[in-house]
Amino acid sequence: MKKAVCGIYNGMNKISGVIQKILEAVVVLLVLSCAADLLLQVTYRFILVNFVSWSCSWTTEYAQDALIWITYLMVGICYKEGSMASVNVIYDKLGKKGKVVLYCITRVIVFIFLVMGLKYGWDAIISMLTWSSTSLHLPGYLLYSAPFLGCILMGYEAVTETLGVLCGELLPFVGRPPKEEEIELTEQEKEELRSIEGE
Repeated sequence: MKKAVCGIYNGMNKISGVIQKILEAVVVLLVLSCAADLLLQVTYRFILVNFVSWSCSWTTEYAQDALIWITYLMVGICYKEGSMASVNVIYDKLGKKGKVVLYCITRVIVFIFLVMGLKYGWDAIISMLTWSSTSLHLPGYLLYSAPFLGCILMGYEAVTETLGVLCGELLPFVGRPPKEEEIELTEQEKEELRSIEGE
């Protein structure tokens, strides 16, 4: 049984890595486009408005929507790496069995939250089918699907992490830090490192 759980965990963890790379690329594009959008907005308000008379009302809406999507696309990765805010007062005072019990309790709460997020997120998508945004005229379901997708991504990572803990590959509450690539130092860098360590 443990071997099967470990196999499922390893498969899901590999898929998680692929999803993470795709999401990171999408988020980089969103951040760059948001920065360009805000630069256009500031430039228009203080410089271009003196020379042209067209309106840039859509820039604020795009920046808001991009920031919302960036947040919800990255929530799964934050969960995976254990980089969400947490309070460790109780955790630090517990023994090994207590930590496992606390882990089980918090995972039940996380899954309840995710089920509610999926339910109400889906309800929001359905209720916005006929609505569109004011400036960009984007369909409402596109804008309101970010929390729903964020819950799916976080749920996938929560299941993957739970399987990792069950099969002994992960410790409770530690997360899955990104694999660090080994960096090959040049001879000059090695020499500088030795001189710094010698001081």
